[in-house]
Amino acid sequence: WGRLSTGGALPDKLQQALMPAVDHATCSRFDWWGSSVKETMVCAGGDGVVAGCNGDSGGPLNCKNSDGIWEVHGIASFVSGLGCNTIRKPTVFTRVSSFTDWVDKVMMNN
Repeated sequence: WGRLSTGGALPDKLQQALMPAVDHATCSRFDWWGSSVKETMVCAGGDGVVAGCNGDSGGPLNCKNSDGIWEVHGIASFVSGLGCNTIRKPTVFTRVSSFTDWVDKVMMNN
């Protein structure tokens, strides 16, 4: 439900996009996101064509597993303050697999 473009309108319909995955070594380079990107994060986009935008935080990064089943791999965390679809500034997601043990523990206790 984030903006359609930098400073643009909010959509009337929920949006989706196919974004290229960006490996951690690239995403954490100084001319990309640098040390802002941790191992507990995953990046997608950054090609200047498609990315998240302001208001997308909390949205899913879904990927197909080897069985063809969609799984949530990330939760949108932040985008560039320079604008949406900025080259070398992909959308940064919290890596769900980094927190599954914690989620399981919390769920068992509640």
